[in-house]
Amino acid sequence: MRITPAHLAARYWGYAAQCLVVAQRQDNAGDKLALINMAQAWGNLAEQAEKNDAAFAACETQAPQQPKDMS
Repeated sequence: MRITPAHLAARYWGYAAQCLVVAQRQDNAGDKLALINMAQAWGNLAEQAEKNDAAFAACETQAPQQPKDMS
């Protein structure tokens, strides 16, 4: 099975959610902030993967172009 950008985005959103769950359980403000920042980073990666998925889908639907005749 090929891993697509959409699969990666879903995985990254899951990691972001896990960071937030763990952050809610923290008593230490520094630890909580670090986990929130990690969740934000995972969210940024997920958003980029979603953009990549849109580009990936567009590339798969385009017909291959024939090379131009250089003669």
